[in-house]
Amino acid sequence: MNEPHANEDLLEARQSYFEKYDFPLFSHIDFRVSDAQVVRPFYDALMGLFGTEPTTVRTARYGYTRRYGSVRADFFNVYEDPQARPTATRIALAAPSRAFVDEVARVVREHGAREVDGPALLEQAHPTFYAVYFEDPLGNRFEVCHHRMDK
Repeated sequence: MNEPHANEDLLEARQSYFEKYDFPLFSHIDFRVSDAQVVRPFYDALMGLFGTEPTTVRTARYGYTRRYGSVRADFFNVYEDPQARPTATRIALAAPSRAFVDEVARVVREHGAREVDGPALLEQAHPTFYAVYFEDPLGNRFEVCHHRMDK
């Protein structure tokens, strides 16, 4: 998306985060689904919005990563496990703006998302919390949210 970054004024905070921490909190997510091919178009569309590229397939069925210069990070790997079932666990992905959340909502609806709720401002969670909640075509729970925690 070519809109100005909604959190541009937080640049100093983001820089100080990476000065303080030598590495990110999460390395990767290994996500198990009962049918990897059924949900692949959904994940291709969703992860594409976040600027990912396909990972090198090793043990995962397929996966996504983002590149920071020559460094790859933010891995989301999809594994097929016929015994996998959706749970109450929800993965929340950060969005750079409310407009991005709106775009995610549109794209996941077009690609078979179930139980789409929002997008909406959820001030009971935080005064700036804007999110969409949804399930992938197999019922796994996700959220994409934008909020300013400095407020």
